[in-house]
Amino acid sequence: MAEAHHGHQIVAPLPPDWVINIKPFGVTGTDFAGSLNITVGSNIRKVYIALFICSTTRVVHLELCTDMSKEKFLLALYLFVGRRGLPHTVYTDNAQTFHATNKHLGQLWSSLFAAKTHQLLAHHNINWMFIAPKAAS
Repeated sequence: MAEAHHGHQIVAPLPPDWVINIKPFGVTGTDFAGSLNITVGSNIRKVYIALFICSTTRVVHLELCTDMSKEKFLLALYLFVGRRGLPHTVYTDNAQTFHATNKHLGQLWSSLFAAKTHQLLAHHNINWMFIAPKAAS
């Protein structure tokens, strides 16, 4: 272990995905926040926020979701991608919604990858990473 000198702080190295030179949101972390209550007319509805956090700039993109299902998260992801572009890597926790989304996207890519389509779309594949189970996020 390195020895600290007076006035010098020892800092652990940052994860490589945080310091690479890549477009904003190229490496993104995502999670849900909520639940929140909103008023629609005279009704109170429960909603959630899908958070997308850029790993290099720490900018946050928010999308409102009516629930935490795979379908609602995919819609939030599509809106995010339409505004910010396709991320290269997405980090999430091990929530069932994120595993279902990863599986769905994998099946979608597999069905699209005919020979010519594969050559055209291969560079758009999203690398989905899950943090260790029970890890602090």
